[in-house]
Amino acid sequence: MSKRLIVVLTLLFVAGIACAAYAEVQNVKVSGDIIASGVARSHFGLKYSVPNGDKDQFKQSFLMTQTRLRVDADLTDNVGATVRLINERVWNGQYDGSSSGNSKIDLDLAYVTLKEFLYSPLSFVVGRQEIRFGNALIMGNAKAQTGSTNIPSDLSERKAFDAIRATLNYDPLIIDLIYAKVKQETYDFTDANNPTSLKNDISLAGVNATYALNKNANLSAYYYIKNDKFKDGNTAASGGKSDKVNTVGGLISGSPIENMTASFEAAYQFGKSNTTNQSQKKHDAWALQGMLDYTFAKVKTTPKIGASYTYLSGNKSPSSDTRNQGWDPMFYDQKLNNITYAILPFTNMSVFNLKGSFKPMDDVTISAVYGWYDTAAKTNGGTAFSSPSYPDGTNTFAYQYSGKKHLGDSIDLTATYDYTEDVQLGLTYGWFKPGNGIADMEKDANQLIGSLKVVF
Repeated sequence: MSKRLIVVLTLLFVAGIACAAYAEVQNVKVSGDIIASGVARSHFGLKYSVPNGDKDQFKQSFLMTQTRLRVDADLTDNVGATVRLINERVWNGQYDGSSSGNSKIDLDLAYVTLKEFLYSPLSFVVGRQEIRFGNALIMGNAKAQTGSTNIPSDLSERKAFDAIRATLNYDPLIIDLIYAKVKQETYDFTDANNPTSLKNDISLAGVNATYALNKNANLSAYYYIKNDKFKDGNTAASGGKSDKVNTVGGLISGSPIENMTASFEAAYQFGKSNTTNQSQKKHDAWALQGMLDYTFAKVKTTPKIGASYTYLSGNKSPSSDTRNQGWDPMFYDQKLNNITYAILPFTNMSVFNLKGSFKPMDDVTISAVYGWYDTAAKTNGGTAFSSPSYPDGTNTFAYQYSGKKHLGDSIDLTATYDYTEDVQLGLTYGWFKPGNGIADMEKDANQLIGSLKVVF
């Protein structure tokens, strides 16, 4: 058989496959959003100056755009595919000369959905996907690093996990089983006497079951195990072992009366702890959260009020505790307040929040959120870390506990204007006043964010 005939037959074969694949597509939906924002921040390091001269901890201002484009395809036999691309960039030119520059487009979502797999109650979702359960106290955000995209990680829209999710729908009972590879890296150590290749990865497995008690109330129970190899730099080369966190808990939520929503969640963590303090062999931590919101639906301006309490346990004496009682943040996706989400770690916290909103006009909403922050455990020292990534991609904030209780007060004021059904304008001011629970605090943190969001 001549080479020319082989080429022709090959092209016909490829074309036939392409046509057959195209014929299988029943429906395609294209959607997305664009967010253009102006951000001004000051003193997120809570200092007048920074010893290393990094001005990003002092004051910063920048413009940025976040763009997402999503394609959903419905295929035959209950098969679907979803792909979403994302670009997050600071306005400083295309920077085409670098693979990690502002022109970089990444896969934000890429998964396949198999409905009624093997039998009707079972569905599978395989690939890069968003996973969010309950109020996202435990599961909601994979915390993808965004240093290469040059925007602060607390403002990023990236939340997806590389995961397998199986859903059993026995209405009113829904059971989700998940396995995710959150992070995977390999480090090679060139020691002539002991050559070693170490894997630095984080894996997650778990189950979440939700039961609809009635049309106004839901009960959820969950169990997750996170295996974090070489946490805190304790690699196998330095005698460290994997950090294993087991999280078990439950959530009850619903509407006890008309126009009111309420929820209560409790969780406990146990497992093998791997910290820089080698005396802390086991995790032993608690989290509690209660929320209550009420809408005055019959009032013209539709006012809403709400309150919440969040408790995340901490260590009293980091240097001598035999148990690691500090709450592991897992993969939470809650902004109790905007600035504290960026600069305070989600552990050793006792937080009261009050919030309210109203609509002076049909397309305008004014809202406010206040937070009172204390330590859950009155620690006698130690360091609290938070790691947002700023435009230079290098920042890590570290705060020393003073031994006193009050971490600070925070407030967010927001105005949104629904220009059309597809376009929303927003302006948010945030303020955080550090308390005496943080050592050497010198300056309040502030931020102002204006945004334009278009959804299509």
